[in-house]
Amino acid sequence: MKSLMIKAAKAAGKVVLKDYGKIKKLKFKAPRSIVTKTDILSEQTIIKTIRKKFPNHNFLTEESDFIDKKSKYTWIIDPIDGTTNFVSNIPQFAISIALAKNNEILMGAVYNPCTDEMFSAEKGYGSYLNKKRLYVSKKNKLKDCILGFSLPSDIKIARKSLLILSKNYGTFRALRNFGSAALNMCYLAEAKFDLYFSFDISTWDIAAAKLIVEEANGKITNINNKKWNINDRNIVASNKILHDRFIKLLKWK
Repeated sequence: MKSLMIKAAKAAGKVVLKDYGKIKKLKFKAPRSIVTKTDILSEQTIIKTIRKKFPNHNFLTEESDFIDKKSKYTWIIDPIDGTTNFVSNIPQFAISIALAKNNEILMGAVYNPCTDEMFSAEKGYGSYLNKKRLYVSKKNKLKDCILGFSLPSDIKIARKSLLILSKNYGTFRALRNFGSAALNMCYLAEAKFDLYFSFDISTWDIAAAKLIVEEANGKITNINNKKWNINDRNIVASNKILHDRFIKLLKWK
């Protein structure tokens, strides 16, 4: 299944790169939320590739209605995570694919076609960037950490996120948001980042990256420091060492 997932991600990557730098007209499915014909084509490519082998599996995707085959297996797909970057010719976007069995993530792949970086993980078998094994950082001081974050399109929640960042500015070495939640979390798995949070996020944005972080020995919870589940709309990720200290800083007031 993992090889099929990687095959589907790379096939979608070819579709996306074909249109990269060529998008002229933008369509908004919601304020500040862009969808392009390339998102749709990428999604169709992934589904078609997987369906050839698993025609009776479910599909939960960003751009289409839930395809319910009453299977215990569900493929969770974001055809372009970071569409704003994609249409702006910024090479920080990814194809994200995860496979869940009864809501438990079994494997995931996050592919940046611009850099040919394939992040992948299978439950119990570790995380990889192409063929390199990944491990989170071992930093134990917040002041040494790079904090990654993602801002939602919802203005009120985005402002609350920025208030949290403002309140804690100076606590961390630096703050970073590259415009793709999936890549932001993979950078934590790669030890480029040490911490990450988002207060409003969709399952397809982070399902694959969630497992990639955990299999790199990181920790994932929701904002209440409880085990993250597939229906949670927020997420906190860390190198495990600093998780409890970090989450105490993420208060609304």
